[in-house]
Amino acid sequence: MLAHKEFPAVFVNRNAAPAQTAWASARIHKRLDSEMAAQLRMLLAGIFQTAPSWLELRKGLKQHGFYLRRKGLRLLLCDMHSHVEICSCRFLGFPAAALEQRLGSLLPRA
Repeated sequence: MLAHKEFPAVFVNRNAAPAQTAWASARIHKRLDSEMAAQLRMLLAGIFQTAPSWLELRKGLKQHGFYLRRKGLRLLLCDMHSHVEICSCRFLGFPAAALEQRLGSLLPRA
């Protein structure tokens, strides 16, 4: 079971220009087209499929410049440089519920 500190809040300076990555610019301009989505899925599918723990999943995503953020019941993939929310894990084919079933509870349950 992960402590809340596993997914720390990230300070985002809303006045600063976001770092330019293909993923961040796609979301900023709301243009995560089917080709970019397919590339993102191919890039990250192996990490999501084989990670034996939340920690390993986070490490694998970090190597590619991403991190996860919880927003309500959704688990979002974010760009590490701009902190832009790119898409949900469900959009990538890995719903939060399925990940929690396999890797354990994301946050302690009340």
